[in-house]
Amino acid sequence: MWNESIEQKINSVTCPGCGLSCDDLSITFAGEQLLSLENGCEKARSFYETALKSSDPTPIVDGSPASLDQALASCTTRLAQSNSPLFAGLATDVNGMRGILELGDLCGATLDHLNGDAMFRNLRVLQDNGWFTTTFSEVRNRADLVVLIGKQWFDGFPRLVERVLNPQDALFVEAGQRKIVLLGPWSPDSLPEDLASINPLLIPMENESIPDAIALLRSLIADKPVPPTRLGEQTGELLIGLASQLQQANYSVISWSAAEFDVPHAELSILGFVELAKTLNEKCRSAALPLAGTLADITSNQVTTWQLGYPLRTRLQRGYPEHDPILNRWQGLIARGESDLLLWTSSLSPLTPPPDSEIPTIVLGHPGMSFKTPPSVYIPVGIPGIDHHGHWYRSDAVCPLPLSKLRRSKLPSVADIANLLSRQLLTASGVSERGVRC
Repeated sequence: MWNESIEQKINSVTCPGCGLSCDDLSITFAGEQLLSLENGCEKARSFYETALKSSDPTPIVDGSPASLDQALASCTTRLAQSNSPLFAGLATDVNGMRGILELGDLCGATLDHLNGDAMFRNLRVLQDNGWFTTTFSEVRNRADLVVLIGKQWFDGFPRLVERVLNPQDALFVEAGQRKIVLLGPWSPDSLPEDLASINPLLIPMENESIPDAIALLRSLIADKPVPPTRLGEQTGELLIGLASQLQQANYSVISWSAAEFDVPHAELSILGFVELAKTLNEKCRSAALPLAGTLADITSNQVTTWQLGYPLRTRLQRGYPEHDPILNRWQGLIARGESDLLLWTSSLSPLTPPPDSEIPTIVLGHPGMSFKTPPSVYIPVGIPGIDHHGHWYRSDAVCPLPLSKLRRSKLPSVADIANLLSRQLLTASGVSERGVRC
């Protein structure tokens, strides 16, 4: 029995607030009020406080409140009439993405995640070159040297130090023995307390200089040195020392967050990170650890890949998947006027509404979402890990983690809405479920 009027405490909760997906949270709440949060970070606190205060299930059609049946009927009509729908956002759990894919197959949709640009900086390197990656557990238990590139990872994954880099216990690395190197726009004066406590080696430089530093490291390790003074005498000396440490390490890890490298041809920088790990593997052990997973980008891409055989940025208009990481970018499709309907799915955050555009827009969104311009149809949906059970892939994409239901809710899940729309479209067209193309 659910009882919203009394205090409830739930242990071993998996948090979908970032790609780290910490599964050790204890949450105490009563109704819409979060009373306490154990083991969580500020991102987790903000996620749960916002989610618990958001529960209005009322759909909006053409700017006016409507029933769910009216909203579904409007969506069905618009989807049936669309010639080139775009399904974007895609911030949902595993079952939600499965439902979106089935609906997209019926409609001939093109699929892309709202974090697609950051995600494909990594995926294009994987597609063209391959890579050797590791997991959080391997880093926690085995890595004796971790090089963290850039700075954004600290804000994007707040408990990485506590959970992975400097845990209280590890299987094969003694406390304090792991060496941490920060390569990026850091300074000793601005180093956060939990980072300063592990005494990292700082190699300060702007992000624009990082590709050159990585290239220099690769040259040193491959015994094809270039003059290290190209990046400054002090930086060169630090990089020479780092190259030696990487060669002597038993298990080194090269880690970064692709979202930070929002520059033209950023995949070439990431290729350098991956190639550094490859070069080290010729004589010792090294691995890459790309940090991602925020707003379910890893989750949606995992489901798309196993269902279609291709990652996101895939079109289903011809009855078979057509993948193109450049032409099927959601921002480009809207800018070029190549889509006549946008279905935007974003169930995890109220801060990710659809872009302003002239094309009709259907939103399956967080119940706390607001809009500058009301979409054609807005259906508030349940939040995974709050309003319904689900599964979610963390940054290292090893396995899906369970998301618990915390409250009784009238909000339908993304999967519920997508499956209802699929059935209504099939009924309207007279096509049996066996007629689904992909």
